[in-house]
Amino acid sequence: MLIDIAWQAAYDFCKENETYDYTLLMSHYDFMFDLATIPRPPDGCDAYPEFENLDRQLSVPHFATPEFVPFGSLGDGGDVGWLVPAPELGRLDHPVVLANGHDHGVTLIGADTRTGLEFMLSWTLRQWRENPVPEPPAGRDPDVWLAQNQYRIDARAKDQRLVDRLAAELRIDPAPDRTFPGSWWEGTTVREDTECDIVFDVPEGWRHEPGADGIGVLAPADAYADRRPVVADRPLLEPELLAATCWLDAGYPATALLALKDTFVSGPSCYFADLKPLWARAYRDLGRPEYANRLDLMAPSYQDSCYCPTPH
Repeated sequence: MLIDIAWQAAYDFCKENETYDYTLLMSHYDFMFDLATIPRPPDGCDAYPEFENLDRQLSVPHFATPEFVPFGSLGDGGDVGWLVPAPELGRLDHPVVLANGHDHGVTLIGADTRTGLEFMLSWTLRQWRENPVPEPPAGRDPDVWLAQNQYRIDARAKDQRLVDRLAAELRIDPAPDRTFPGSWWEGTTVREDTECDIVFDVPEGWRHEPGADGIGVLAPADAYADRRPVVADRPLLEPELLAATCWLDAGYPATALLALKDTFVSGPSCYFADLKPLWARAYRDLGRPEYANRLDLMAPSYQDSCYCPTPH
């Protein structure tokens, strides 16, 4: 629905200006969040040829792991998206979280897409309350001031209509003081509720182990070893690589994946290149090749100089 509305806005712009502006498809909802990638047009919608060549690959935001699949950017380094710990299950909806882009971990904002969007609309209303549309200041001619600032008033009114439309079509009730399990407000900043765990639906015969990235690993129970990996706050790389190799060779990719992700979170960023081959193998052994490919998208973000005392 949101994507269709964004496409409609791009089409309206086209009719007025006789050209497409593809950035509207990414930032039309900048009052709430920007779309993470340019979506494909709905069936029957004609688009200019350049739309066929656009890269629609979803990125992996900095400090996130492949199980976080973004659908929007907040414009301040943070991203909103789904947690998809086991894509092979083919589920149609997932928990929605914020990844702030400044440190590891995620903040739960909704048990599903609908409640996640309700949170985002509530956040928008909270921002508007903190930054209301200005009124003519004392001593200024109101008519002159309005002539100079009418565009701001019109823009807010247009955004309000969009919020109202989304709320009505999604059948949700956003409010600036609405709170959601997993997060709390500090002004207009979203804070994590550390007392609230992210809970996944675990199928029979499966198991979920929490991890340092806030997501952990959801996998068949027989993909785990009989003991949980323990990763230090500042792990040594070689022992972790050796342990992960042993678990993979023994047929326990879930335990290996948990150890590798915990090492990524707890170690320096320069570890990534060494972790990546085993990390990709763990995903493939679990039947998640698309996540192995998403590791390639992460690589450019983790090419910092290495200051470790021991070369690796």
